[in-house]
Amino acid sequence: MEEAYRQARKRGEQGRRRAISQSEHPYLTDLDSLVAQLPLGQRESVGLRDIPLEMVVGTVTKGRQSAFSCNFMPLLPFNTEFARKWSNLYDIQVTEGYRDPIIVTEFMHRFYVQEGNKRVSVLKFLDAPTVTAKVTRLYPGKWNSFESRLYGEFCAFWYVCPLYEIEFSREGGYETLAKMFDQDLVEKWPQKKVVYLRHTFLLFKRAYLRAGGDHLDITPADAMLVYLNVYNQDRLLDTPTDIVVNRLCKIWRELVIAGKRDEEKVNLVEAPSVDEDIAPAKSTSSVLNFFMGKTVYSAANPLRIVFIHEFPSATSSWDSLHDQGRQYLDGHFGGIVRTEAFEDCHDPDVFYATVETAVKHGANVIFSTSHRLMEYTLRAAVEYPQVRFLNCSIGLPHQSVRSYFGKMYEAKFLLGALAASMADNHRIGYHASVFASGALSEINAFAIGASLLDPRAQVILTWGDVPAGGIAEAMCREGVSVMTGVDMSKSLEDSTAYGLHRLVDGKVVGIAMPVWNWGRYYELIVRSLLHGTWDETSDDNQVRAVNYWYGMSSGVIDIRYAPGLPYQTRKLVQLLRNGIVEGSINPFGGELHSQDGVVQIEGFPPLPSTQIVEMDWLADNVVGTIPQPNDEPKVRAQ
Repeated sequence: MEEAYRQARKRGEQGRRRAISQSEHPYLTDLDSLVAQLPLGQRESVGLRDIPLEMVVGTVTKGRQSAFSCNFMPLLPFNTEFARKWSNLYDIQVTEGYRDPIIVTEFMHRFYVQEGNKRVSVLKFLDAPTVTAKVTRLYPGKWNSFESRLYGEFCAFWYVCPLYEIEFSREGGYETLAKMFDQDLVEKWPQKKVVYLRHTFLLFKRAYLRAGGDHLDITPADAMLVYLNVYNQDRLLDTPTDIVVNRLCKIWRELVIAGKRDEEKVNLVEAPSVDEDIAPAKSTSSVLNFFMGKTVYSAANPLRIVFIHEFPSATSSWDSLHDQGRQYLDGHFGGIVRTEAFEDCHDPDVFYATVETAVKHGANVIFSTSHRLMEYTLRAAVEYPQVRFLNCSIGLPHQSVRSYFGKMYEAKFLLGALAASMADNHRIGYHASVFASGALSEINAFAIGASLLDPRAQVILTWGDVPAGGIAEAMCREGVSVMTGVDMSKSLEDSTAYGLHRLVDGKVVGIAMPVWNWGRYYELIVRSLLHGTWDETSDDNQVRAVNYWYGMSSGVIDIRYAPGLPYQTRKLVQLLRNGIVEGSINPFGGELHSQDGVVQIEGFPPLPSTQIVEMDWLADNVVGTIPQPNDEPKVRAQ
């Protein structure tokens, strides 16, 4: 009894001195002082609950504040009544267990003791995980801060799944977790699901802390989301801790990135390096001579690249364009590069089997050509760290997989101006098939381009699959004479509504379309591998994801006109195009207005690229809304 108190007091003194050395408060926080200057909401009794002791951080009043160190260990001398009572509670706890609940107030996902401070101290000394408590929840008076919004998300989660242990440091975590377990934040979870999640989380947390997770800037719950994004949760409870720890080591850099601020997570590469942009002569022998002595690869030892397509090239124009880019590499690099393609890999089992085959074939690089394949690509990249993986997407912060996409908003800006020059009633249609990263920047650039030519132009926005009767019929009902639809087509003569077109008597007449030059894009990336500049893009001392985001100036995106377009119109668009390529025109520079008001005022520089990628607003001349997660349209193979 005496020895236990002396050890606890020693821990208390250590905690007090450590806090002082770090300029922190050395004693327990009292809730009364904490909330004295804050607007408060209502109180709610939530009854008897088993609460995590690590979340019990203070007292309600100042009365016993200085009797404990900030770690809840005692500070008063042994020859005091306080010490004798603490020691008696210790004896009861280790012999028969103390059954009476403590009384606490919960505020912002932390607990403050009203009655039972010494019992909490004893239990923390014994490393008990939980304590039974009668809990009263105190709500904040305002919900407009980051902390209060995060707490609001926790409360929504707690009402359907009453677990205190799970805490996220980023907004959206609870909703993501619910989806991973096939639940939501509306209906109460079955008790079996609640128990399963608690056991799963506690198992993961032990492995995470054993792997050194307490040194990262994320919570165990944050880390579990990263883990489950790579490894399926169905078997987590049956997975030995050693395997979970090993897997955490494999995804350690992903965990590091998860702890960074959003603006620090991604290195956005917007133009190729000088070496990558220097093109050799077109002949095969010239290409071989150009790279001779600059690369470890040769015709005898080629760089082996595998392309994994989501759907068959024969039925998907998107995959067909990427495969044309692959074939361009084979012809351009004269044997130094050899490619192989696998199609129709949208099923996860097929995808993983394809990667295994590719690795057996000696693949050095694997491209997955759809953003919907990123989840599979990430898991494969973790399993095969010796292979370089890239996924066609943008804005996804994964260190194990580099992503690549184009500044399609530049082409859409030109198409918007072109559309406004040909619309006869100030109304222009825009149909978006899928809500993904970059989609809003494309819509807004189109709308801004249209407003330059016609300040009264309205962009009528629709989402999802092609409606019954076709887009043309739907737009005719909206009174729209010019519209843009799906972006990919092998020919402007297709009867389907690809690119920008006019509706004449209900029929589609092509005007122009955006063009992806994937051969050029893949050439630039491959050059970085052949020249040895791949690793220069990333810094081992600064763990960040690498996203390539090239545009018109790099030759990876352009627009193509339909035959017969008036030369005056072509001249206008060409002037705007030249401005984009030269950097003198940016759709998102200067004064910008959204549906909700002013985004920035006149004279401001262009929005940072990260804000363009993560854009979450619509221009003021767009008539339409942004899909919410629950009503996101289904995606068809393009």
